[in-house]
Amino acid sequence: MDFRTRNKYFNYRKAIITVDIEIILLKQKQPGTIYFVEEKDLLGFPTPNYVKIGLVKENEKGRSSDDRKDEHQTGNPRPLIVVASLDTDANVSTLETMIHQGLAMFRHRGEWFVKPNGQIKPFLEKANSLKNIVQTKVDNLISVDQYSDIEDSGIEIDPSEEMINLHKDLICINDQIKILDEEKKIIELTFRNFGGITAKEIDGICSYKFKKGSQRLLTKRFKEDNPELFEKYSRDSITSNFTIKKQPTFRKKKLRSELEESLKLQEFNGDYEIIDNSDETKTLHHQWLSILVAKQPLEIKKEKLIIELKLLCGENRGIKDICSWSRKKSKKLSKSDLKDLNKDFVEKYLETSNDSFSFMVNPFRPYTF
Repeated sequence: MDFRTRNKYFNYRKAIITVDIEIILLKQKQPGTIYFVEEKDLLGFPTPNYVKIGLVKENEKGRSSDDRKDEHQTGNPRPLIVVASLDTDANVSTLETMIHQGLAMFRHRGEWFVKPNGQIKPFLEKANSLKNIVQTKVDNLISVDQYSDIEDSGIEIDPSEEMINLHKDLICINDQIKILDEEKKIIELTFRNFGGITAKEIDGICSYKFKKGSQRLLTKRFKEDNPELFEKYSRDSITSNFTIKKQPTFRKKKLRSELEESLKLQEFNGDYEIIDNSDETKTLHHQWLSILVAKQPLEIKKEKLIIELKLLCGENRGIKDICSWSRKKSKKLSKSDLKDLNKDFVEKYLETSNDSFSFMVNPFRPYTF
C-alpha cells in the first residue's frame, strides 16, 4: 500500500470511528435542565409547602425553565417562581426519574413534592449528588457501547482476582435487591387482597390501569412465506444477553404464595370500586415507598458492577464461572418496517394481544402524611 492509498484508508477509518462515536453519544446523552418551582403569594396568605421538580430537554429549542413555569402558571392564582435549576449534559430524563425516586417519601402528587421543614436545600443536595451519579453512569455506558454492538468472539476467558471480587459484590447486591423486591411484592399483593372476592382500588394508593391490546408482527411466519421481502425490509441487529453465573437460589416467602393463591379466586370486571384508604393501608404504602427509595443506591451499584464486568469481557463471550455476555447477529423486522407494503397484505401477519388491566401503586402520597 503506497503512502497516498494508506493515507486515504486511515482517513476513511477515522471518519467511520467519528460517526460511530457520534451515534453512541446520541444514544446515551440527553442534555437538559432540572427545574425547581415554588409558589409565591402576593396577598399575605400562607404559601403551600410545595416544590415542583421537572425537566426541560435541550432539544426542545427555545424553551427554558421559565417557559415551563409559565405553562404551569395557567389556572394558578399564585405566581410560580423558578427557585433553582440544575443543568446536565448527561441524560436529563434519567436524572429526573432518579430524583423523583430518591425523594419518593416527600412526593405528594405528580411532580409536586413537600419540602421537609419548609427547606428546599435537602432536595438540591440530593439532586446534585444524583447528577454526578448519572454523569458517571452515562460515561460508563458510552465506554461499554463499543462492545455492545459487535458479535462476541465465542471465547470464555479465565477470571482474574479483580473479576472474582466484582462477582462477589454483585451477588451480594443482587441478594439485597431480591429481598427488597420480595417485601415490595408482598405489600402489592396485600393491597390487591383488600378488595376481597372482587378487585378494588384504594383511594390515593393503588389502582388498575386499562391497557389496550397491541399488535405484533408474526416475524417467523412472514419470513417463511416471504423470504425475499424479509431480506429486503429486515434490519441487521445484535441480540445481547448478559447473565450472572452461580447465583444462589432465591425462594419466595410462604406469605407471598398464600396471597397469590387467594387472588386466583378474585373477580375482575373492569369496573373497579374505590375503597377509602386507612391507617393500615397508609402504613403499608409508606413501607412500599421506603423500599423504592432503599433500592435506588443498590440498583446504581449493581449497574456499575455489571458495566465493569462487561468492560472486562470486552469482545469475549464471557468469564468462566462469573458471567456470560452473548452477542449474536440477527435480523429484526417490525410492523413499522413494512409501511411501504400493502396494508391488507401486512394485516395477515399481525397478531393482536388481548386488552388487559395492570395493577399500579402510586409512587407518591396524595393524602395527609
